[in-house]
Amino acid sequence: MKWPKLPWAFYKLLSLNLDRQNLLSAIRERRKAIREHRDQKLDNRCWLEDFLVWAVIDDSPPEPVSLGDFEKMMAKCREFYQSRGADGPDPIPADSIRNSKLWDFDLKRMTREDLLVELYAIQSEIKTHRDIKNRRRTIFDDRQLYKILPERVTADFRLPPRKDFLGEAKAPDAGCLAFWKSHSRCVSGTCNLHKWGLCPP
Repeated sequence: MKWPKLPWAFYKLLSLNLDRQNLLSAIRERRKAIREHRDQKLDNRCWLEDFLVWAVIDDSPPEPVSLGDFEKMMAKCREFYQSRGADGPDPIPADSIRNSKLWDFDLKRMTREDLLVELYAIQSEIKTHRDIKNRRRTIFDDRQLYKILPERVTADFRLPPRKDFLGEAKAPDAGCLAFWKSHSRCVSGTCNLHKWGLCPP
């Protein structure tokens, strides 16, 4: 059974009385979502990816399904470029686990109670990443989110040059402005904003 959405509060998780197999499934799904967020590179790094991680918490806001206010979307892209990019990849610690087949090995040794605590820790970290108020979300927040993973593998926060990332220099294959324009004629209100438009009606 899959558990795509769960509460973040410990007492609510406890009340669900999830068995060991469901706890394992929930933890693996959340780790997978965080890893996919971490491993995006260059043009594929985007503020819309946040929603795919936050979606595992049951009270998270829905992600955008249509273009909405064009300038508002571009403002989010400019903010992302300013606060969530870096000049180079983060150094990988010497004690990191490079073999991805071993990344979830720690779960095999956990009791049901251990797994419940681990699930709560992940839910809490995702909630912290989601619920930032009165300031911009930054790469420091992303780094903190990624630390909940056992492998200690770091991210590459480098972004393309500003004109390529925010403009249309690489259109129609890249660039925020080109991306939003590709959705400008979508009228259904159910765009998949993780893909380029034009979305089918």
